[in-house]
Amino acid sequence: SDSGTAWSWGANAPAGMVIEEFMSPCNGSSITVQSGTYTVENVTALVNLTTSHTKVTGSEISYTPPTGTQTVVYEFGFQRTHENDANTISHWSLFLDSDEVTNFRTTISGQGSSYLAGRYILRWAFHIGGSDDTASGRVASWTTAKTIKLTARDYSSSYDVKLHYTGNWDGTSGVFSQPTVGIKAIA
Repeated sequence: SDSGTAWSWGANAPAGMVIEEFMSPCNGSSITVQSGTYTVENVTALVNLTTSHTKVTGSEISYTPPTGTQTVVYEFGFQRTHENDANTISHWSLFLDSDEVTNFRTTISGQGSSYLAGRYILRWAFHIGGSDDTASGRVASWTTAKTIKLTARDYSSSYDVKLHYTGNWDGTSGVFSQPTVGIKAIA
């Protein structure tokens, strides 16, 4: 629709159309889209996972989708490497507000080398409408801000993982690698 001063999409967007989308390095930036302004976390250091689930820095964002949204796609990109162990195993959980989306539960592992490292992208689609289903993250309605975040932990102290760190870089020791976070709202 055209208000005379700006174009907007929402309730009249064709089904399957992207209404709005943003992606940002986790550097404290504020991004303005149709539904509002969103500020991402500022991540400046690596994280050593432990054997307890803790929030993954950079992964948290509070979001309100625009009118007409049927699906909110959440994406988090990050670097993962070994700490001091040859094998790595990490477990990941996704939350919408205080509810864990149990169908998301993810394990990332690597075995057989003391130089395990890589950049990963975790993605999940939250559907809007119908009956609430906490296990899949479906909500009957989403008209106010909801917080999306990830938590992670090591499998045990023998499978330690570092986040936001390359492990090695240009023939020497590793460097910090900033994560990214993004949202896509689909009609």
